Amino acid sequence: METASSFCSGLELKSLETIGDMCINRPEVMHSDEELVERFVGGETDSFPMLVERYEARVYSIVYGIMGSRNEAEDLSQEVFIKVYENLGHFKGKSKFYTWIYRITVNVCLSAQRKKSQSNRIISMSRLSGVSANPGEVELADETFSPQKVLKDRELASKIQSAISSLPRILRITFILREFEDLSYRELARIFRCSMGTVKSRLSRARENLRQTLRPYLEES
Repeated sequence: METASSFCSGLELKSLETIGDMCINRPEVMHSDEELVERFVGGETDSFPMLVERYEARVYSIVYGIMGSRNEAEDLSQEVFIKVYENLGHFKGKSKFYTWIYRITVNVCLSAQRKKSQSNRIISMSRLSGVSANPGEVELADETFSPQKVLKDRELASKIQSAISSLPRILRITFILREFEDLSYRELARIFRCSMGTVKSRLSRARENLRQTLRPYLEES
């Protein structure tokens, strides 16, 4: 079997500019995720590009929302699918395939952010020493904040994106998966391997943080 990196390097992951068209013009789904996984495990590797095509837009969107960089989103999306390719044989079907791939996506982003944080600490220390170095149910207390409504305003949309990016990491990821990927509490709990109560608490904190940050702009609008 081909190595994951050589196989995935031959797949063309779409850029941000094509995501909208992909979502609108997505081809009819002929096989379920489980069927494609079963075919892949059985040796039909041509089923893997079908899974990539089905999930590349979502994975890219999540990575971009977490990392905030197009270049990183492209690189890390590729890394996600390499890990999916390498580990697909271990997928037992105890959860939905998309829950499994979202968990991999989140883990790849968390790992990248840890590496970035370590690098930033090294750079900061070198500067101090004088050495030069180079985001089920949606619950809001009220309807004063709804991303779907306020994103119509470009200027406000930019401020919302900035506010989401400023959320603590775990709150930002939970919020993005819930509000923009529409995952249920149960699905989020499986991804993060925590209780649904913990998921609800994180979402509540994320929404409250966003309300406080965006209150002046929402009152103006």
